[in-house]
Amino acid sequence: MKEEILKIITDYYLKSGDFNGFPLYNFDKNYNDLICKLIDEDKVEVLSSAFVINPHIKALRLNIDKEDQKKEVINKGDSVVLYPTEKYLKSLSIGSEKPFTKMLLDGQEQLKILFFDIEILEPYFQDPRYKIFWYEYGGSIEISEEFYYENLENEYINDFGLGYHKEKPYEERVVGVFLGDLACLSLKAQLKWKLTYIECQHDYIINEGFYRNQILGEWIDEVSIYDAILDEMIVINKMCENMGIPCFFNKLYKPHTFEKPEDYRIIFLPTLKNYYSFILTLEKMIVDNINYKTFITATEHIRPVERKDEEGNIRKPLQMMPEWFNQNSKSIENVDELIITPLKSIRQIRQVPAHKIYSNHYDKSLFKKQNDIILKTYKAIRNIRLFFTNYPENQDIKIPEYLITGEKIRIY
Repeated sequence: MKEEILKIITDYYLKSGDFNGFPLYNFDKNYNDLICKLIDEDKVEVLSSAFVINPHIKALRLNIDKEDQKKEVINKGDSVVLYPTEKYLKSLSIGSEKPFTKMLLDGQEQLKILFFDIEILEPYFQDPRYKIFWYEYGGSIEISEEFYYENLENEYINDFGLGYHKEKPYEERVVGVFLGDLACLSLKAQLKWKLTYIECQHDYIINEGFYRNQILGEWIDEVSIYDAILDEMIVINKMCENMGIPCFFNKLYKPHTFEKPEDYRIIFLPTLKNYYSFILTLEKMIVDNINYKTFITATEHIRPVERKDEEGNIRKPLQMMPEWFNQNSKSIENVDELIITPLKSIRQIRQVPAHKIYSNHYDKSLFKKQNDIILKTYKAIRNIRLFFTNYPENQDIKIPEYLITGEKIRIY
């Protein structure tokens, strides 16, 4: 009878469609002793509402003490659910062409995070048939509505997160995906993901924000530095309007949404082409977006500068800024170092893709270069906001608390 019980539990797990456990209440209470023996033999394991919120899926590896498991069976605890153990399932040598489905058939947990080369994401971002919802430390992949009925091999990833090498967090990014999501992919899609599967899984760790949000269910109040820049720009424009001068930036972008420019994000494939695409986007959003009218408008507290230089040539906003800041501010020292130089560096880097033919190449050091340039850009924009904050008219302008403290701003 014991083997029959084990077969019922195993068949239910394998044939349920979602790898569900078998509810204890379906067995006669006279079977409790036999079930406990199966637990002792490491062939059956127990989940219940005493251990997890949803015991009907094996989400995580919990290593629950066998005595505690048997108590739940004997006491008929709430929502007691039975599973074949990973050890027992592996002994069955169940075959599957799908590598990630095979892992679930072998009893591995559905919320196990598997790591892949981050380059696997690049084709999805470049393919308009897919819609990528990116929230800095993770995201999801969906099929665009207009291509929903095409044969795209069920390439849908509900959640993926950024991961890092434990010893080289700023040099090597990876992507982490739940096993349960991967197992839902078609054979073709699973094999594609398997090609970028990282063998030394234990060398990597998932982003803390992703873990806290997706595993622990916590609300994440950290803010990406990319969103922080956009929020700073919004505040700067509000302060300009309040002072009666034209907005500093011609165009604003929506932070904390999926509506930001496509290349305004971390690069996934560290190539020069992707790095320069990011730089070109950053220049358009920041440097080319500065409004020269801000600098030629006079108010009670603001002295304007001339649009033309001494030779009568039209000056660009970045050329007007040093003079304008220096004559209107006593609070900011080293304007060139704090504001002008970081913004000029964006333009200098952008000269290569804009005016030269270059050879594309792969270089993981570009991850760090991108982090460095976005950090310098943020500091420059923040210093511009601090300049405007010092004016009396702007004391009542509401500034997000996280921008004031800077404590929750993250580079992922």
